[in-house]
Amino acid sequence: MTDKKLSTDAVEWMYNRYIKDDPARIAHLELVRKQADLAQQIYDIREKLHMTREDLAEFSGLTPETIEDLEESDYAGDWDDAIERINRGFHNWFTNVILPAARMTVDDYSVKAVSA
Repeated sequence: MTDKKLSTDAVEWMYNRYIKDDPARIAHLELVRKQADLAQQIYDIREKLHMTREDLAEFSGLTPETIEDLEESDYAGDWDDAIERINRGFHNWFTNVILPAARMTVDDYSVKAVSA
């Protein structure tokens, strides 16, 4: 079995032609990679917590459109501030929704017959 190449010849050619040896472009590429990683983390955590974008928006103080932009690495605002608010939203969701639900007993979520 051969080792998988991490990039194609075309990607390598493009990197060498347009990015290599240009500090500004290298810095921009690293920023884009960082933002893509953050975007994936936001999506993954939101899905694990069974949150909608609207839920995360409500608990973070951002708009659903901003959450969408962040998850698509298409956010033009201050990423550090947005990530801080996202983390606050995840924390608020966990403490106000997940933990109370975990503390419920069967009686708390069982429908009981009503006698007339």
